[in-house]
Amino acid sequence: MNVLPIFRNDWERARQIHGENYTGEDIFYWKPLEEEPIVTVVFLACIVLSMLVGFFGNILVIGAVCVHRRLRTTGNVFIVNLAIADLVVASIVLPYNIVGIVIGPEHFLNFEAVCHAVATICVSSCACSMMTLAAIALNRYIFVCHNKYYHRIYSKWTTPIMCLFLWILVLCVDMPSYLGWGGHAYDFKTMGCSFDRSGHLSYVLFLSAAIYWVPFILVFICYILIYKYVQKNRKQLRKAFSRISCNNAAVLNTRREEEIRMVRTFFIVVVVFLMCWTPYDLLVLFDRLNDAPRLLYIILLTIGHSNSALNSILYATTNRRFRRGYLEFISIMLHSQCLKKGGIDSHVYNSTKNGLPGYLKNSSDSNSGTNLATQHKSQPSPRPFKR
Repeated sequence: MNVLPIFRNDWERARQIHGENYTGEDIFYWKPLEEEPIVTVVFLACIVLSMLVGFFGNILVIGAVCVHRRLRTTGNVFIVNLAIADLVVASIVLPYNIVGIVIGPEHFLNFEAVCHAVATICVSSCACSMMTLAAIALNRYIFVCHNKYYHRIYSKWTTPIMCLFLWILVLCVDMPSYLGWGGHAYDFKTMGCSFDRSGHLSYVLFLSAAIYWVPFILVFICYILIYKYVQKNRKQLRKAFSRISCNNAAVLNTRREEEIRMVRTFFIVVVVFLMCWTPYDLLVLFDRLNDAPRLLYIILLTIGHSNSALNSILYATTNRRFRRGYLEFISIMLHSQCLKKGGIDSHVYNSTKNGLPGYLKNSSDSNSGTNLATQHKSQPSPRPFKR
């Protein structure tokens, strides 16, 4: 029997269980909703929730960075890149996972190329997320520990090129699947297309190391070095602030606190990513015989894919800049819709500045709650750091 490569491993496993005379055709017409309705419906609901929150949340992140002045920094280009990777998961990978759940493997009998494409997008976007987190950690390390070199390395031109390089790199990591080393497959346990986790062990080890463990080690080293640097230079910073006038010292201290909070936000994002994906990665590495229960795969993959929806929530809960950016972006979108419909009063529109509601104009523009507008009136502040 001629079996498509994306089904071959599961088909051969079924023949080992049922005997050589087993044709295995019934596995291609397996209906998850009919065979295991409760587990499948719960899995489907979690996928839909992650898809919706991930889609709108990551659009909110990209919009906030674009419209909010204090978020438009070179370092936050990596945040946009991370949001794009998560948006790809939410808008392409998860919808096709829903197709695999509702229709089953039968859908991909006539659309094998689609399964390969979805698998490539799945591997590339998830890999790009982890590599972007590593790039963010390196960016923060250079900014905090080697600030005099920061602007030579990261500029408005070089940073987007770095992000583009990350996407090219992750596509190269998946390329061996088309060249006979590794492969793509429809996973009957998770009901979606991804890399063939039951295939070549050498490729599975390579993939795990390249897109997960190597970036993880880089992230770990960077944040350890940042922590040691901050602890070592805390007394020197305090002495430096004591020699500056009170107003300027307050502004500099506010900005210093902002950067520390931003580093903390990125660190929390990394920790959550590791908590979401480490269990699934370890399961794939150690379950080489594919004997683990299907329910375990479903639970761990659901937790992993939920990470694409969590980052936008983490930014809002841990960083005031992003909360203000969200409000500004939503305000702009609402006002633009009102203007298109012609239903906005002139006095309401004039009460906004750059799309920001009037009640937010005089609020804090920093994470520590300091009113920078008042400070600028009292005494000119130093030129802000370029991040």
